[in-house]
Amino acid sequence: MGHVKLANYSLAYKRIKNAAFEGPGTGSTVVFFVAADVDAICAFRIWTTLLKSDSISYVVVPVAEMEDIRSEAKVMSSSVRSILMLNCGGLFNLEDYMELSEEITIYVLDNRRPVNLRNAFWNNEVIVFHEGDLDKELVQEKNAIIFTEENEYEPRNGHGPESDDDDEDEDEDEKDEDDEDDDEDNHRRQRRRTGIDTEVLPENTNRQWKASRAIVVDYMSKGLVYGTSISNQTYMMATQLDRTTADILWLAIVGLTSQYANDLIGHKDYLDLVQIYKDESQRLMPGDRQSRPNPVARSEDPGVVSASSAPEDGSIRCTDEYRFMMVRHWSLYESMYHSNYVASRLGIWREPGRRRLFALLAKMGFSLEESNQVFAHMSIDLKKILKERLQLVAPEYGLHEILYSSFTRSYGYRGLMSASDIVHSVTSLLESSPEAMVALGYRPDRIVDESLGTSGATDPTNKEEGANGSPSWWHTNFFRACDSLDVSAGEGDQLREGLRLCMKIQKAVVRQAVAIIEKQVIITLSTCRVATLKDGPDLPIFWNPLTLYKLAQFLVYAIREYGSRKAGYRPIPFVLAVLKEETQTFVVTGVHGSPVIGEVIPNKFGIVFEKISYNEKIPMKQLGFDKTVVEIDRDDLEVFMKSIGRYMRG
Repeated sequence: MGHVKLANYSLAYKRIKNAAFEGPGTGSTVVFFVAADVDAICAFRIWTTLLKSDSISYVVVPVAEMEDIRSEAKVMSSSVRSILMLNCGGLFNLEDYMELSEEITIYVLDNRRPVNLRNAFWNNEVIVFHEGDLDKELVQEKNAIIFTEENEYEPRNGHGPESDDDDEDEDEDEKDEDDEDDDEDNHRRQRRRTGIDTEVLPENTNRQWKASRAIVVDYMSKGLVYGTSISNQTYMMATQLDRTTADILWLAIVGLTSQYANDLIGHKDYLDLVQIYKDESQRLMPGDRQSRPNPVARSEDPGVVSASSAPEDGSIRCTDEYRFMMVRHWSLYESMYHSNYVASRLGIWREPGRRRLFALLAKMGFSLEESNQVFAHMSIDLKKILKERLQLVAPEYGLHEILYSSFTRSYGYRGLMSASDIVHSVTSLLESSPEAMVALGYRPDRIVDESLGTSGATDPTNKEEGANGSPSWWHTNFFRACDSLDVSAGEGDQLREGLRLCMKIQKAVVRQAVAIIEKQVIITLSTCRVATLKDGPDLPIFWNPLTLYKLAQFLVYAIREYGSRKAGYRPIPFVLAVLKEETQTFVVTGVHGSPVIGEVIPNKFGIVFEKISYNEKIPMKQLGFDKTVVEIDRDDLEVFMKSIGRYMRG
């Protein structure tokens, strides 16, 4: 099958369902490999809702890297018939990590692009979900990967496939006819696994093989971009199955918001889906207060936080959101100060920037005392005028995009939560290791109990691993994050604890970013900027790729506003490395920021890192599934960082 387009997603689900019912009858037939990100977890929750309704049992395995998948595949139950990979494996040739079998079908839902061509067009046991029609979009690439898989390059006169010397092809006519006939018979019919026949004359094989491989390499070298969120793809599948609910819609909205909040998709693509979800919310909840006037109902103003009059109210509303961090749960000042958008536009790492923030609040009519109050405790009159005052005053300070379209959901008497609130909370629940918790100020002997409202102590020095080699604390975080998305129970405890944790993490991110800028740690190379963190009490916080990305993202925002004026409006490649003292390694991430907010450009650092590792003989461990976060030995960092500029030019 190879791949399935959006219009046929329901057929893939029915195939999974049929395989479950036709299975051996004992044990779970479905296994989920789920990455540690918000979009993947939201998609997982939607999938499990559908499977439960069909009484299909499943097993979930949280995975942090491809090696986790390799180890788990070796111990998989014989009852398994379907493997679903959520935001993991899309960039990799799965045949290198799993033994493919006709009895098991692997379904790949990954929002990363470009898709691995072998998975999409060659391996019949793998089915790639894609929002587009790959047969039409990648005609040339499809033909190229099929040809390179069906045929082998035959070195002649010492020349391999890397050689640019094609003289050997010109000498084919010097062969005697008998040899030529034999070669033609050998090459005439080579059937690929999908059953398509090809016929290639032997004298053209090498030339066409090199041309085909060049097409494949060019496609895979375009750089990392992100397609439609897999939670959206899963929601569309639920729509085809006529099983959509408000809870499933909310999960899709949160998954989309996670992409937008992390600058993984552009503003236009985001707005297109916002409109779809707005229509869906009105379809699923036609009697919601959003569609009928009510003087007691909540205001459309994003600053007004009030509880519903009904405990069961789970209405979803499309509204304008501020580009502030968790404004409903923080103070207005802290929310603005610690947001990437406001902080970078005003330059809060300098005294003039902080004074501009004070001046902005004063001109809006908000005193510093009022602005430092917890937002929920502010005067309702101030909340009502906040949006109007911001729209009037903010443009004077360069804050032209202070609002964006998003969604909120009512949790009954407990008030509102915005989609971005959920994203921040769930991400923080995922990313906090015991070492990070200690650095954030939690008691080392009672980390879990203090931070997340559960019983039991966690020793941050305990390196016990989970079943698949990942730290046991990471599995605990994963399932806690999954549970927090339970609308009926998770919001009261886990989500709010996640928000409090996020505030601490974001303060550390801004604190570290300000220190990097003030100490001029960022070095400008000819093709990119690099920064290295080797000391400081906050280092353990940034060992996790999610948190390290937050720091890199904040610095890209700062560079966009203050560091790229001499260079003009050009992309902002940035590499950030942090020392992991316990293993004497560096965690390195590369981000490729756009010079314009709301636009996304391909990230080519994954390709660059692989080339450096291969050509410079530097051992490298890939963290996550997008190839842009790696771990290298401390002794290799200098050569690695110096090589980046050279390979970026190449």
